[in-house]
Amino acid sequence: MNYQMQASGKVNKPLRPKAHLSCSPGQKISSIKFASFGTPAGVCGSFHEGSCHALHSYDVFQRTCVGQNSCTVPVTPEIFGGDPCPSVMKKLSVEAICS
Repeated sequence: MNYQMQASGKVNKPLRPKAHLSCSPGQKISSIKFASFGTPAGVCGSFHEGSCHALHSYDVFQRTCVGQNSCTVPVTPEIFGGDPCPSVMKKLSVEAICS
C-alpha cells in the first residue's frame, strides 16, 4: 500500500487520512514486512527507508495490525512519533504479510 497526501488551496478542515490494511477472508495479518512514514522509496517487495523516516512507523502497524484480518491506522505525524522532517511532503508505504 502506498499513500501520498497532497493539499492545495484553502482547507477549512484538516484532512485526517487513514491507512486501511486487509487480508482475504480467513486470513490474518501475520507480520509487517515494511512500514515507513516519511520519504520511503521502492515498490512492494523492495521498499526501503528514505532520508526522512518516522522511527515508530513499523511499531504502530505491528502493534495495531498483526493478528487481525484488517486494521485502520490514522496517518498523522503524531501517531508515528512526531514529524520526522518538517516542511517536506511525506508519504506512507506499508507492506503486510497475510497468512
